[in-house]
Amino acid sequence: MKTECSCGFIQIGHMVKFLQHFWEVATMRLAVLGDIHGNIRAFEAVLNDAKASKVDQVIFLGDLVVMGLDPQLCYDLLMEQKPLVMIKGNTDSSLENVKAFPVKNEHDAQILKLLKYTSIRMHQKAKEKLCNLPSVERLDIGGISLICCHGTPYDEDEGIAKDIPFSPALSKRLAEEKVELILSAHTHIPADFQRDGIRFINPGAVGYSFDGDVRPSYALVDIEDSHIRCIHRRVDYDINRYIMEVEHALEGFQLFGRLLYSLKHGKQMKM
Repeated sequence: MKTECSCGFIQIGHMVKFLQHFWEVATMRLAVLGDIHGNIRAFEAVLNDAKASKVDQVIFLGDLVVMGLDPQLCYDLLMEQKPLVMIKGNTDSSLENVKAFPVKNEHDAQILKLLKYTSIRMHQKAKEKLCNLPSVERLDIGGISLICCHGTPYDEDEGIAKDIPFSPALSKRLAEEKVELILSAHTHIPADFQRDGIRFINPGAVGYSFDGDVRPSYALVDIEDSHIRCIHRRVDYDINRYIMEVEHALEGFQLFGRLLYSLKHGKQMKM
């Protein structure tokens, strides 16, 4: 009886070691997305493409609802994915206290009008959940230490871009993080580059882009045995239908004019 139990434990031990080894080397495929901005049609198209690409987990990098027509639908659809990481962006944070939003000029008044448009189209519990999300997440996946943030790990309004040098202060803080990968959004421009020993990946924007391509963008990130592979994906959807819907809702919303420009041209309208 003792011998049988011993063999059983040996077999179980081997199985545990095998499963641990399998988990360590198996590929984790992540769908990394950000800047949905209430565009449910683009979001649905991206998720369909991600599912066809057999992703294991979704990581969302913020700016979910503001500047689009369907904030609650986008929130509900993201929650259905049970994302591994879900953080808030700068526009999500602006919903925290709409009533107290300071209006100093006409531009502020237009922002407040847009925030109210978004706020009344969302359930209170959804808004509370969104506003209470973290701004940054630090985690380890497949032997890779990474940070998920909207802008930088320290400022959701500051973008990280390949063609913009880091300030000495930002470089110093990033060096202290001792991470291998930073996933960030905010710029609405896909990117994948290495700097100061850290790999930076920006999935681009789901809702509307600033790189000249009107199609939604996201990133497939494969992490396997401490290696990272990134594939940026562009997805087709019925953008003309969404443009017509935005035009129908446009009257009185100057900021939606900027949205229309980006939807049609894939670029940011100059102020």
